[in-house]
Amino acid sequence: MAGEYSPLKMAWHYIRDGGLPAVPKQVQVILSDTCSQDCVFCAYRMSGYTSAQHFADGPLSGYGHNNPKRQMATDRALRLVDEIARAGCLAIQFTGGGEPTVQKDHETIFQHALDAGLKCSLVSNGVKWSDRLRSEILPLFSWVRMSIDAGTSDTYMKIRRCPPGHWDLVLSNAASLASWIRSTKSSCIFGIGWVVTPGNFTELIEGVRIAKSTGAHNVRLSAMFSTDEDRPFRDIYDGIKADIDEARRRYEGDGFTINDLFGDRIEDLRQGAPDYKTCSYQHYTTYIGGDLKPYRCCVFAYNDRGMIAGGDLTDRAFDEFWASDERKADFEKFDARGCGHCQFNVKNRQMAYLLSDNPTHKEFP
Repeated sequence: MAGEYSPLKMAWHYIRDGGLPAVPKQVQVILSDTCSQDCVFCAYRMSGYTSAQHFADGPLSGYGHNNPKRQMATDRALRLVDEIARAGCLAIQFTGGGEPTVQKDHETIFQHALDAGLKCSLVSNGVKWSDRLRSEILPLFSWVRMSIDAGTSDTYMKIRRCPPGHWDLVLSNAASLASWIRSTKSSCIFGIGWVVTPGNFTELIEGVRIAKSTGAHNVRLSAMFSTDEDRPFRDIYDGIKADIDEARRRYEGDGFTINDLFGDRIEDLRQGAPDYKTCSYQHYTTYIGGDLKPYRCCVFAYNDRGMIAGGDLTDRAFDEFWASDERKADFEKFDARGCGHCQFNVKNRQMAYLLSDNPTHKEFP
């Protein structure tokens, strides 16, 4: 699979670096655990899910529906950007947790990351996008993905548990960003995120049409992760795949692509625990929560299993932490087979093959 969603990126770096790197290529930074919406399928707010274990811990947790009033202080976020760049990382993804643009100085932090020479990306619900953000900052990002997850205003309000005005606002903001990207001849890839759930799957074809109508370059189709694993999709899986094929037939083309990750996510749920020991993903991408703790991945963020030894960046610089023997020893002893499930099986299995000493029938490429 070529393009921006290729699973071969880790293998590409591995071959060129001559082994597992000491520095992640990307750091996911969570500026805010507070969100301006309350999606019913949000893994961080889903009781019993891995990334919900400690998400709402502490005295600031009682803000809305499992929505911790916790944000990264601006001065710490700015220093963190410098530390990430100093460590030799290539890129920052501003994502959630909560909604990145809820952090009051997010534009200043975004611009600082760009000025530091880091490639930047954003995953956002698109509600709090100012004119400056749409026209001056985001066109300089490598990619932006706006989460919509619905084909009608009613379903959008229902599954995202948000005010009625958000639907028209986010579609307007999407069209505005797409227009600025075109007019400035920006290289930014703008996509629409669509998490398929039992509550929105009947609107998938219409959702893809709407995504294309905004002027976005692509739509990314994924699947809801929950404690029910793949059970919510067993009776509707074939119909969803058929609708994805139909949406592709109708709307793909003219500069618009459909990135279908739905089947891969369902397969991850079906497979359960990984069958390989080494988690290569944790070497290439790390996740820094709004609690200023680094985690192995988003699946085990805010979770005991995801915590990295020595990982509290409140008063510790990221580059010093990442270079520490404590962190390296933690990675060395970590066994991925203890994870109940993994979103990165395809990538990790490719890396496991590259790391193997004697793959089966290696003589017959």
